[in-house]
Amino acid sequence: MKSKTRLAWAALASASLIIAACGGDDSSSSDSPSTEAPAETDAPSETDAPADTEAPAEERTASDVGVTADTITIAAAVADLEAVRAVGISIPDTLTTEHLFDRYQVFVDDINEAGGINGRTINLIQITWNPIDQSSFDTLCAEATIDNEVFMMINGTGLSSIARKCLLDAGVAIMYGDVMGSDELATGLTLSLAPPSPDLAVAAVNAWAASTDAAPGSSVGVLSNNSPALADAGKAAEAALTDAGFTPVLVEINSQSGDNAAINQEGADAVGVFQAEGVVQVFVGIPFTEFTGFSTAAAAAGLPYSIMDTSSSGCSAYGATQVKPEAYGSECVTYSDHATDGTSLREDTEFEAACRANFDENFEAYYGGKSMPGVPAGRIIEDVNGKVFISDYVYMECSLMNIMKLALEAAGVNPTRASFMEAALGLGEVPLANIGGGTGTLAPGKPYAANAVHTVRMVGADATTAPDANGLYNGCSYPGACAIVVSDWSPIR
Repeated sequence: MKSKTRLAWAALASASLIIAACGGDDSSSSDSPSTEAPAETDAPSETDAPADTEAPAEERTASDVGVTADTITIAAAVADLEAVRAVGISIPDTLTTEHLFDRYQVFVDDINEAGGINGRTINLIQITWNPIDQSSFDTLCAEATIDNEVFMMINGTGLSSIARKCLLDAGVAIMYGDVMGSDELATGLTLSLAPPSPDLAVAAVNAWAASTDAAPGSSVGVLSNNSPALADAGKAAEAALTDAGFTPVLVEINSQSGDNAAINQEGADAVGVFQAEGVVQVFVGIPFTEFTGFSTAAAAAGLPYSIMDTSSSGCSAYGATQVKPEAYGSECVTYSDHATDGTSLREDTEFEAACRANFDENFEAYYGGKSMPGVPAGRIIEDVNGKVFISDYVYMECSLMNIMKLALEAAGVNPTRASFMEAALGLGEVPLANIGGGTGTLAPGKPYAANAVHTVRMVGADATTAPDANGLYNGCSYPGACAIVVSDWSPIR
């Protein structure tokens, strides 16, 4: 199913670390050579042994949970797609639980085949959750904290804040590709590719407030939910609207009920609340899995709204492919990059090209062709002319695994969770794929990588749409939903 090839890690890391290896003590040199004769010294005695100047190598030990003298055990959290299929939900054949895990395993194979990290190999284990059963997050947490000794959990997107809290309470370090709350990022145990959810909410409000012609004092809606990270984002948007001179109307739906039908009904009911308050705009900060009820009712009511990129896959390349037609035209301020600006494909950066090459070398045979920009993960799609579009490469996994390797290498011969986090926050500039304009920064007090956001607009096509003169489908790189870039990058606060 996959060929295990060695990724050029040096190429991936080239943009992330610049080490100054030159220089010396000014007192060790002078402006001109000495003319004095060397002082006489006693000849060494036959019994004098040369001094041993090399310190003994540090012995590898079991330095922390999940670390032995020879291995580091890391868990990759992936969705149990077979459980989703079992209840009759259609998923492409190429998307399997094992394939989601393999997207991480190929990077670990590269590391181990190159000799491991500081003498240890990585032992990657698979831990799953059921996307339609919130109680499965309890099982996931137990597997990572009781059933196995795990140094760290890594996940691109979808890992619930409920599961993250359980892991953090147990002291497990987490590397996450998507949005986390400020409190999570303040634990000293988390690294994220994305800015905190409240910062993204404020960025969305400020971008709108800077360009709107809405009258000062106008009522503006905020739709959030009661999960910790999104509740904080909703309150941040509320405060930003107040600061900008508007009257916020905050509605929180009960996301933790586990009842999808009830959640979507609450979203639809929120439209009536906003209409009754006379809002001129709504900021929506709920995941796309909860979005249908609101977007359908908002379209029927003609209620304008923007999306806040505050939830997993909210405005990511994948999240945009899941947007329904009634949401076309809505905008989002996001840290995620996208394949097109509506007229042309964006070229890969050097790091992105390396990520794509690695993906293709490992999975071209699996998909039957090379990856294509913007195509939803795991999908193979055919247009009206018979052209086949194959799943894009996985950018979160590539960015996370590169950062993980760099931080583990710098964490010392006997790494601990604390030394790993310290090393990660000392990396400085790191390359990012499809995020923040191509680079980000990890630094003390900044455990998230992305530095910039821009605005995108949701658009889309369907299977009947023919390509235009630019080879695009209503602005998308394939015949389906996407987001197109409509602004330049600007620094996140």
